Amino acid sequence: MNQSKVVVTAPLWVQKGAQNFLGGNRIDLLEQIDQCGSISTAAKVAGMSYKTAWDALNLMNNLADQPLTVAATGGSGGGGTRLTDAGKKVVHLYRLVDAEHRGMLARLEESLGDFNNYLPLLQRISMRISAKNVFSGTVCDIVRDISVSQVVLQLKSGHQMTAVISTDSVDALGLEVGSSAYAVVKASAVMIADNHLALKISAKNRITGQIAKITESTVVGEVVLDIGAGETMTATITDSSVRNLGLQEGDEVCAIIKSTSVIVGVE
Repeated sequence: MNQSKVVVTAPLWVQKGAQNFLGGNRIDLLEQIDQCGSISTAAKVAGMSYKTAWDALNLMNNLADQPLTVAATGGSGGGGTRLTDAGKKVVHLYRLVDAEHRGMLARLEESLGDFNNYLPLLQRISMRISAKNVFSGTVCDIVRDISVSQVVLQLKSGHQMTAVISTDSVDALGLEVGSSAYAVVKASAVMIADNHLALKISAKNRITGQIAKITESTVVGEVVLDIGAGETMTATITDSSVRNLGLQEGDEVCAIIKSTSVIVGVE
């Protein structure tokens, strides 16, 4: 009986923490942005929706040490976005690694021979999370108590993010001042307020930013804030709240997050 030839394949993903950071489709998107100067045009060429492209860019810029894209004027297809030097370097390095990766797979395929007579290769299991907001930072303060502790992360945007987690988790994660960690926040846990109102609230985290994008729907929409240094904060709020607050792109607002809503992770 004829058997199909076994071909060894494995998509190349560069990860930061528990998040997929760079992959072939995202690199394709960055390359098209570099050529087109437009997210919408690049998304079409890369075969993805505008929202998927936007979300991918936000995630990449949040996880990158330096912004990979920057707003620009002009450009074909409407313009508006170009790659930074860091973005171009990331694309170049990924292509070099990808070439080596494909060569390694080809050599592995040759060495396996009759693959069906051997145990399947074990693949690395990567965790994927649904939270929109993932920020890399440095632990700048830890206040320990018997059962719970307060951990403060310094984000690359200059903002601080405070999380209240169990003291056991602090020890299990090996957290200490100066160590690297990630702050994960669900978009539904982010509240939006007028930055000019003198609110007295108990929430620890008040992060100011400029509205970069508003996506409206029948009931619930998304508000994306530019909080600086290429980082964005996404909030899921009702369309009625968007209207009642009179939110518009370009407005300066405040993202409010309870410290108990912040999850801390490490690589």
